[in-house]
Amino acid sequence: MKYIVSYLLFSCLIVLFVGIILSSNLFAQNPTDKLRFVVTSVIDHTNNESWENQLIAYGIRNIVNSELYDTGKYIPVEDHPEITDQIDKLIATNWQGDLLANGVDDATQLAGDVADCTVQVTVHDFKVKRRRSIGLFAAAKTTIKISVDVELKNIDGSSIKVTGTGKGVTKSLGILFQIREDKVHFNETTVGQATQKAIHDAINKL
Repeated sequence: MKYIVSYLLFSCLIVLFVGIILSSNLFAQNPTDKLRFVVTSVIDHTNNESWENQLIAYGIRNIVNSELYDTGKYIPVEDHPEITDQIDKLIATNWQGDLLANGVDDATQLAGDVADCTVQVTVHDFKVKRRRSIGLFAAAKTTIKISVDVELKNIDGSSIKVTGTGKGVTKSLGILFQIREDKVHFNETTVGQATQKAIHDAINKL
């Protein structure tokens, strides 16, 4: 009888121990452990008219949100639409590089109330190279290169800045951004694909 009681007690302890381990693992995977972030600015320093539409800024913001989330370390703030809507307006205003100091401060202050860190994105070094081959099957090839800076600023004042580069080569895809129904389709053009690659390259360095 004592053996049976001891066995049952031992079994209960094992079950309890396993339960504690599983609970701790679930807690570690809880999304609240991820750093909450808001993209507060997306700046165009390409000096190219094909980048003028503010929808491009929103598209870049969405790609950055997705790439940061995919790292497993960050989660975008989505439960405060009244704040993110105001920041969207600041992103649109500052897209062309006319970034005012008070605009940065306003966006940072708004995000600081709900996020652990803010993200600033700058697009620059946009280059287009076209090469046409000579011969019976002559064809034109277009190569596009772009660089993207991604800077994360924590609420404690520390920051980290990374730069990524992307290249797109095509003989058939459209070169410039395709915008339909108020949305930029990055995967359908050379410049869009190059931008996606540059953002991915930058965030991989975090």
